[in-house]
Amino acid sequence: MKKYNYGISVLLILIAGLIIHNSLQMNESVSGTAMGPGVWPIILSVVLVLLAVVQIVQTMLGKNHESEENPIDFKSPAMKRIYITAALVVVFAVLLKVLGFYIAMAFLLIAVMYLLGERNPRALVLVPAGILIFIYIVFVVLLKLNMPGGLIFQ
Repeated sequence: MKKYNYGISVLLILIAGLIIHNSLQMNESVSGTAMGPGVWPIILSVVLVLLAVVQIVQTMLGKNHESEENPIDFKSPAMKRIYITAALVVVFAVLLKVLGFYIAMAFLLIAVMYLLGERNPRALVLVPAGILIFIYIVFVVLLKLNMPGGLIFQ
């Protein structure tokens, strides 16, 4: 299990590093002391790095349970849901580029809710709609940011 803890911690640190690098580039266009669009991703990425380091330290200080032959069953139903979720995120990224943020996010929210067991059609419509309205009000109306429109809706 230790090798999985170390592996995921290093992977998360690398991902956080990429996010920080990209977020710093977003802030170049902001002058003075104004908070740019990359501030929150940087803050969250730093928290991610700190949590990954905590995971590494806990793993180093923890008891050795290497006697477990196969601590993760890669064919279990839970792991299959993880694989499906990863595929949904890839589809979301493609839809984001092609159709824009709102359609891609609606797809992702509905698909993940369904994957996690939500079958109420009303909830599958109202929850994503509420989240998207909240995102629109906060980011577009209040913060005056443009959400990605995609290739089709530019």
